[in-house]
Amino acid sequence: MKGIHWLASFPKSGSTWARAFLANLLVPQEGRPLTLQEIALLPFFTDAGDKPIGRGFLGKAHRQYDPERHGVGTSVYIIRDPVDIVPSAANFFGTSPARMAKEVAKDWPRHVESWHDHSKLILKYEEFPDTFFLLAKVLKIDFMYAEYMQALAHSSFGQLQKDEKENGFSEASEKGGAFFRRGTPGGGREILTDRQVQNVIKGCGEWYERYYS
Repeated sequence: MKGIHWLASFPKSGSTWARAFLANLLVPQEGRPLTLQEIALLPFFTDAGDKPIGRGFLGKAHRQYDPERHGVGTSVYIIRDPVDIVPSAANFFGTSPARMAKEVAKDWPRHVESWHDHSKLILKYEEFPDTFFLLAKVLKIDFMYAEYMQALAHSSFGQLQKDEKENGFSEASEKGGAFFRRGTPGGGREILTDRQVQNVIKGCGEWYERYYS
């Protein structure tokens, strides 16, 4: 879609955290963070349906890249260690880590490959939120440094966890637990067996080696 800047990622890779930061930067509220409910109501395109919906200039994409669907505008791709995606996605979709490990090993490398050459910037989840400044710059958002620092504080992972615990979150899954579960790397290796970890790494092949070896 012409004019849309896509924020693309494999599911459960951190795009909602990045979107919370951008929302607090673009439409700041005096003296308080935007609530998750307010963030969810902001116009934000999505590629989840047959056609992108929304009215904003930013879009959230979880599908593999498709030139007809996504166009050739500025895209930012968020990449996350697929081993850590497994428990997060298993929790969200209400399935076992063992089953999700197989799905991620199969689908993650295809997703990364599809977006890789169509993204102006690739951000690693493991470096959030330190790279949010670069994200805002690439999207050509005008802001003062004080506004950036405020948006950063108002979208901290702890703040998002607190809001969800107190008020819920419309994008959370009924099949799983909290949407904002942990926010730090390494969870996959605490839950999966060594064999499952190695199967995920093997399945993800060269793309895992490029970013996580």
